[in-house]
Amino acid sequence: MVYVKCGKMWIKKIKTYKELAKFEIVLLILICSLGGYLLGQNFEKNLQIARLMATLFGIFFLSTGASAFNQYQERNLDSKMHRTAHRPLVCKTVSPHMALGFSVFCICLGAFILAIIDLKICFLGLLALFFYNGLYTLWFKKNSAFAAVPGAIPGALPILMGYSSSNGQVFSLGGIYLFFLLFFWQMPHFWTLAIKYKTDYERGDIPTLPVVYGNKITQNHIVLWCLAYIGLSLGAPLFLKVGSLYLCVAFLMCFKIVYELNRFLKLSDDKRWLRFFLWVNFSLIIFIASAVADFWSVKLFRYWI
Repeated sequence: MVYVKCGKMWIKKIKTYKELAKFEIVLLILICSLGGYLLGQNFEKNLQIARLMATLFGIFFLSTGASAFNQYQERNLDSKMHRTAHRPLVCKTVSPHMALGFSVFCICLGAFILAIIDLKICFLGLLALFFYNGLYTLWFKKNSAFAAVPGAIPGALPILMGYSSSNGQVFSLGGIYLFFLLFFWQMPHFWTLAIKYKTDYERGDIPTLPVVYGNKITQNHIVLWCLAYIGLSLGAPLFLKVGSLYLCVAFLMCFKIVYELNRFLKLSDDKRWLRFFLWVNFSLIIFIASAVADFWSVKLFRYWI
């Protein structure tokens, strides 16, 4: 009986810290970082599994710490909005001191791991932390309807970190391209959520684009950024070593995004916004996965023959 109680207690604690770390977001960050690393691989050298794992662990802890610190920073704001009212600090399932200690520990551990790998990668990670927990959380989010634009910078840096860790080049064409792919993706992703939770943002006095300018203007911006995201995804062969396999998948995915976007604009109900939102998110994973598959198919083909 005691073991059962202890087991349940530990499961509850793990779930609490999983929510504090925004695990789903961190998982997406890791997927993008892994994709970036694999796309940056130089086939003249063997894949360094230890370096790859260390990179992912460093990014994992740094992202986890940044997410937990963000909830610590915004615990009072989160209590005002229904969407975030269930978070651990609001529900008091973890104390502010414990949350702060957890975030600082994860940030320091993540930065330490990345510094061992490469100081340039560590700098990019700390730059993302500065933009997210500093500039975005403390200033842009509270004062600008277009806060999502500078706020997209820290969200786009992990894939560049993965790419740079693989080949040691921070400013290579492929890495910069992947950075901008994630950068443009984030605007339709966030502003679609902002329309859905417009009332919540009004309650929290956060000047998101729908709150300040209304849903129609926000939808117009979503269209512009979504088309730019689509155009950038189709331009991958200009920056990465991908070809017909990637383009076939990308064309189909872009067609689906445009279809769902059109439906979302005509019928902005709960079903349509969610379908568009999910397909935009799914498309990012598909673009990265198909690029990796195309890029690595050449090496695998050479290996088998």
